[in-house]
Amino acid sequence: MTNQPYHMIDFSASACLFEIRINDYPVIHMNVEGQVASTIPINYAILKSGVQTVSVTILPNIGDPELHPKSEVKFNLKTFDVTHDFTLEKQFGEYQSETVGEKKLPVIKHAGTFTAEVPYTLEAWQNGKDLEQVEDCREKLDAAYRKVSRIIQDGRFEDYKKEIAKRERNMAVSMYLSEAELEGRFESLVDDFTSGFEIQPVAREAVMLICGGGKVAVLKKVNGEPALYLENREKEEELMLDISFYIPEGKNEFEII
Repeated sequence: MTNQPYHMIDFSASACLFEIRINDYPVIHMNVEGQVASTIPINYAILKSGVQTVSVTILPNIGDPELHPKSEVKFNLKTFDVTHDFTLEKQFGEYQSETVGEKKLPVIKHAGTFTAEVPYTLEAWQNGKDLEQVEDCREKLDAAYRKVSRIIQDGRFEDYKKEIAKRERNMAVSMYLSEAELEGRFESLVDDFTSGFEIQPVAREAVMLICGGGKVAVLKKVNGEPALYLENREKEEELMLDISFYIPEGKNEFEII
């Protein structure tokens, strides 16, 4: 059996709004008032074997003019082999942001590289148009979000499955998921959609974020959360839809990737 390297980023953060990108694709975006720590997979942002980039931007919490004295982000990268078991192979790329303390800092940035070997090549946003060359980019992105919202609102879940097919196929390949596991992801999503959650309108003040080397676009709330979400008012819960869009070469409309 081919090795199945599973790359993850182990991070912690406190008192800041921060974003970590792998190959210019956001894998974490959080506004942290206190402290948070977690480990998340990043294979889906690694399109092929070779040199990868990792970057972090650390900003003040929303409404603050500068970083808090205790603002901090730490992370390291880990590679596991999941061929037979979840075995840690190596840790690398360790980073810890500078101490803020009494310094008046508006932002901290860091960028680096690492090498990753994966047994796949994903066809993703690298095959998309340069969005700087796309006229009415924001209007087209707004239209794409409205289309997805209508599909969910109308309960056309098989249509939604088609909309996310490229994204989900890449997830399956990069995360070594079986067809049954892939189908389970979708069924779980439908269960959420049909358990009292209602799609909410995208806020007018949503910000367009360009990433993926200028080929991917997403809308974000001002606090960094995905602009597209569902709400269950009875349970006072929200379900975020963290999806991103690109325009494939030869086409003129945004598609989920």
